[in-house]
Amino acid sequence: MTPARLHWLLLALVLPGQTMSAGDETLLRTAAEVHRLKASEAIHQVPVELEGVVTHFHHRLGDGFFFQDETDGIYVKLSGQKPPFRSGDRIRLTGRTGAGDYAPVVQLRAWERLGPGRLPEPERVTAAELATGRYDCRRVELRGIVRSAQPALRTAEAHLALQLRADGKDLLVGVNEYSPASTNLTDAIVVVRGVAAGVFSRQRQLLAPVVVVETDADVRVIEPPQRVEDLPVIPIERLFGYQPAGFPERRVRVRGQLLGHQPGRWLAVRDGTSGLFVQTGDAAELQPGDTVELFGFPEVREQSLWLMWATVRRLGVGQRPLVLPGTVADGLQNPCELRSLTGELIEPPRPGEGSWVLPLRAEGREFEAWVPAAGGAHPAAWRPGAQLEVTGITEPFSLPSHRLQMVPFPRGLRLHARSAADVLILRPAPWWTAPGVTRWTLWVLAGVLCLLGSVTAVALVLARKNAALREARAELRAARDELARRFTVRTGEWQEELAARHAAEADFALVTAERTRLARELHDTLEQTLASVALQLDAARGFFREQPAESERLLVAATEQLRESQAEVRRSVWNLRSVKLEEATLPEALRQLAKALADAPGPGVSVECQGTPEHIPPGVASHLFRIAQEAVTNALKHAQPRQIRITLAFAPEGLELTVADDGRGYDTAAVTADGHFGLRGLRERAAALGGQLCIESASAAGTRVRVHVPRGQLREN
Repeated sequence: MTPARLHWLLLALVLPGQTMSAGDETLLRTAAEVHRLKASEAIHQVPVELEGVVTHFHHRLGDGFFFQDETDGIYVKLSGQKPPFRSGDRIRLTGRTGAGDYAPVVQLRAWERLGPGRLPEPERVTAAELATGRYDCRRVELRGIVRSAQPALRTAEAHLALQLRADGKDLLVGVNEYSPASTNLTDAIVVVRGVAAGVFSRQRQLLAPVVVVETDADVRVIEPPQRVEDLPVIPIERLFGYQPAGFPERRVRVRGQLLGHQPGRWLAVRDGTSGLFVQTGDAAELQPGDTVELFGFPEVREQSLWLMWATVRRLGVGQRPLVLPGTVADGLQNPCELRSLTGELIEPPRPGEGSWVLPLRAEGREFEAWVPAAGGAHPAAWRPGAQLEVTGITEPFSLPSHRLQMVPFPRGLRLHARSAADVLILRPAPWWTAPGVTRWTLWVLAGVLCLLGSVTAVALVLARKNAALREARAELRAARDELARRFTVRTGEWQEELAARHAAEADFALVTAERTRLARELHDTLEQTLASVALQLDAARGFFREQPAESERLLVAATEQLRESQAEVRRSVWNLRSVKLEEATLPEALRQLAKALADAPGPGVSVECQGTPEHIPPGVASHLFRIAQEAVTNALKHAQPRQIRITLAFAPEGLELTVADDGRGYDTAAVTADGHFGLRGLRERAAALGGQLCIESASAAGTRVRVHVPRGQLREN
């Protein structure tokens, strides 16, 4: 069985309910069957025929559309011009499977619009369920709070990007067509209906679930946004403190003094109670000390408060924020404070998220200073061993631990400097201590000495072992040569014995076959003819005295039958004296057969070889030659042809031998193989080859004998 057929057989076992044969491909008829394929199976372009509804299609965006039937949803990729149908149309499509970026897809080949359909009812899901990937390409519905509603560009077409908070998880919703009013949905509670999609990695992994929506009509507002002017100003320390009503999930309003910021990334604000970090991108014109008002969504990240998707409003200019002195322990206990810490640089600075990260140590405790990278290299004076004073905003975080902690107290501290000017060098790093050069040199020298001593000891041991190893190799080489010589001699003897045995078996099989064929010939021709001659001679003796004329007629008929028997015996002797296939190929043997017949009076015999000749195993060649010989003999005996044509065709699917004559033909329904030794011999030889014998004939239309041997049988025989 070929690998391709084995693949389709395994595929049929995976997909129950489908029928297949060894030469046919499996046809998938539901989206669920396509989704059950592995990527290694879908890449083989399994044929697909589906009927269902288009659930999401945009004529200007994307390279395909979403489709859903009664079993599942699937993504259909386009290869040419986009079809004119729209979402909600019921269609029938055919195509081939593909691996896709995440789940198997269908590559569209042909489609037919059946008419308007009805969109499937969406399944109510949560953001956590979408993150599992099992709702991929299906119509879904979920509820959440809009944290951001901003137009975004995708392939030169504007669409609305909604950042949705659902069940404590963030989810992106893309709306293709929307009205300007939809950009004001921030802080609204909505119910979204669309198709589950996602952002995928090159390793076919789901990085983030996405819901795609055609129009903002599928974004239903349950509660409209709160007016920012109506929101109360909340002290920062009350955020995520105990409240009978629970933590706020919707937008809040806070005020405070700006401690510092990194444009486009974050800013830090502190009121009289506490401080927090703010994620925003519109703080380029702010300066430390400004009084600001913030509208955003509170969130806890590691050990610090953050205000996400925030809008910043500048209320006025204040005094520069006060820098607090302290230690690493103070920074760990008081997040989002502007503090000045002193420490020794213990490692070279490394890049990280648009900043230079400086590992520092103070009073036996390590912390990191994150300094904005203005471009280029960091100052050369930032070398391990330097004593630095860094001013920045404190951000405690939890260090990874292999032990489960009931309360993950902060163990690490980041100090976010506002610029490189917040880093002062109190003491440069001494060159002779950079970093521990003396200790490093001593350790290197000690290591070199140890290495030299070890190498010397190993060399002495190896020198002793090499002599013994050389002697062992010489003995092993001699033993190997002797074994190879004996093996060669014995192998030759085995090959000669095996060849002699195979030759004897082949000769015995050929002798047995010839004996069987000769018995059929003698039974069908010579025995019957002699019996008829004997009857006619007995009759002629009875009429010899009383009816001489009748006796003479019977003697003439007996003489004619004896001549025919003589010709039949000659043909049998000709068959016995046929060429040896060990000395010639099958095409050459057939040509010699035609040449032998051409030298005698009778019909013309021609041989034609089609295709590229290939090696034919001796057993197969012998059977095919005997079939051709028998077919020619039958034509000479019974058909009275003018021309006999032998054709040997080599094809990818197998080998075909055809013997055709233009003789008188016969009624195939009136002659059975069981009653005629010649036809039975043809069928037995064809069955021995594992091939198919076909005899086509009709009265006055000639006879055509065709034998087809599959390629697999050629190898096996």
